[in-house]
Amino acid sequence: MKKLEIIIEAVEKKSVLNILNELNVRGYTIINDIHGKGKQGTRRGSELTNIMRNSMIIVVDENEIIQTIIEKVKEILETYSGIMFLSDAEILN
Repeated sequence: MKKLEIIIEAVEKKSVLNILNELNVRGYTIINDIHGKGKQGTRRGSELTNIMRNSMIIVVDENEIIQTIIEKVKEILETYSGIMFLSDAEILN
């Protein structure tokens, strides 16, 4: 199992969710309006719009599905700001 964390501009969150739905991903977690600092500086967001806001989408799934998601999200990241983190995951119940 792999865990993919996608941080993307909030205006493109729906595009990522469409990818997940197309691939029949069973579950994911969304954290809206995240703040932080990276190579493009501090991201705080606007109180009135989604401009400059970021969302995080976390997906845990089989490696093959995660790799497909990565390839499709990379296309979005050619135009919009964002980053992805990939790590091994073990599900504990």
